[in-house]
Amino acid sequence: MSRIEQTVWCDNCGVEITWGPIVRVGQARHRILHFCCMDCLAGRACKCGERLELEDERRTSSVQTYS
Repeated sequence: MSRIEQTVWCDNCGVEITWGPIVRVGQARHRILHFCCMDCLAGRACKCGERLELEDERRTSSVQTYS
């Protein structure tokens, strides 16, 4: 997991976690691991990154600019 100014990234897929992460203590040196979803916790592929991209597209398409 990387932290950039309190940003948390999933230790499995690398997506930025903007919600409460699933936390697990790793076996190597008791390192704290953060996961975006139960699929990532289990080591499976997830769709969290795709969901975030769709949310961003919806936000930008709904924003109107006024001249």
